[in-house]
Amino acid sequence: MARTLRPLSLGKILDETFDIYRHNFVLFIGISAIPNLALLLLKITAIKLGIDADATDTITTIFAGLATWFASLFAEAIVTAATTFAVSDIYLDTPTTMVSCFSRVAGKALKVTYVSFIVAFIVGIGFALCLAPGIYWAGVYGIAIPAVVLENIRGRDALSRSSSLTKNSVGRIIVIYFLTAIFSGIMVIALSVGISTLGLAAFHTPQGSKLLEEITATLGAILFGPISAIALTLAYYDQRVRNEAFDIEHMMSLMGVQESPPSVPPPPPVA
Repeated sequence: MARTLRPLSLGKILDETFDIYRHNFVLFIGISAIPNLALLLLKITAIKLGIDADATDTITTIFAGLATWFASLFAEAIVTAATTFAVSDIYLDTPTTMVSCFSRVAGKALKVTYVSFIVAFIVGIGFALCLAPGIYWAGVYGIAIPAVVLENIRGRDALSRSSSLTKNSVGRIIVIYFLTAIFSGIMVIALSVGISTLGLAAFHTPQGSKLLEEITATLGAILFGPISAIALTLAYYDQRVRNEAFDIEHMMSLMGVQESPPSVPPPPPVA
């Protein structure tokens, strides 16, 4: 039975976020694990290069750092886009699988990478200026990524689309944006502390400590990374319901599918 779309309170969005995550845990972990594990292998290779390379080989160090940085952005974009597709399917009661989510990412990954970088840059500049502008811009552009993933728009149009949808609701998006980010950050820190307290002797060297740090960060990204993407996708749909009557549009599209008459073959010609 199709979900009844309606405006959601802030508490309901957060409740739906964790409810969707809990009931589809395997799906979201699978989506998050594949790109992040591939990224971990790249980081391990970079660490190995750092160990083997001569200290004066700055070109290798710089190249490895830039490659890892871009790969991190790209992997995060893939996870975010696939997660957004999964949340959209679940929220609109459409059957979904990990394969179907990844299959739709191909045309979106570079757009999401671009939008993610631009939003992070704008928010970072805002924090550097006076803190308050960064917080405000996080609310204004908080749903730019769901917009570019779920709509047929260019990456550069996603910011204006988010700004339009969040008009008069910036405060709600700020709370969703930062509460989910803070929760994920706290859980990653707790995971890191838990792992470090094991006192694994194999990781007591500088390189071993760096490797353990990367493994912990990857586990944290896999387990808790999808939460913010889920919440912001729900916020995106909530803003569309509030501003564009998306609930009525969706209901009418379902009625159109359900009420379309079956095709009847034409009668045979009269001899």
